[in-house]
Amino acid sequence: MIDPRQTMLIPFARRARMVTAMLVAGAWRGRDAADIEARIADLPPRGQSAVMAGVLGMLLLLSLFAAQFGLLGMALFLLAVIVLVA
Repeated sequence: MIDPRQTMLIPFARRARMVTAMLVAGAWRGRDAADIEARIADLPPRGQSAVMAGVLGMLLLLSLFAAQFGLLGMALFLLAVIVLVA
């Protein structure tokens, strides 16, 4: 029998890995997102979780810091993320 937790968590993990790869590729201009996603996928599951938690955790902390400056801070944070990913 298929565990319903796995059917919900696998697509979430793939999306989180893709977002992490896009953010790292945006900051590391010499690499593309597909290359970084492949390198993350080659890591053991614990390593993948550590990389994704680190990058997404830093994104959360930066968003909370930007929120301290109100609407202007959040707008600048959103703009910075868009520039980084694009």
